[in-house]
Amino acid sequence: MDRLLPAPRTPVGHRRDGRPIFPMLGADSTDPSNVQLPTAPPAADPAAPPTPGQGLDQEALTRQLAREKEQGERAAVRKLVEPLGFTKADDLTAFVQ
Repeated sequence: MDRLLPAPRTPVGHRRDGRPIFPMLGADSTDPSNVQLPTAPPAADPAAPPTPGQGLDQEALTRQLAREKEQGERAAVRKLVEPLGFTKADDLTAFVQ
């Protein structure tokens, strides 16, 4: 007894958020439905700067996150020090000592 596969455009189920789950395409290289698959984008030059739609590499992402973390720390210190009448944390440290 042969088991028939579902039609490629017929959902085989649904995800929790309601999106349909379609059967896998491309299992048979002679299947005409393989033309529905998008072609792979050309490989980008790793030395080129990222374009607005392109992702960041791990090193650039790490630098950016570190920069934002430092900026947040400075803002938090400023928020604590300014209500006490000081402009910098060093001024507060000198006053306490």
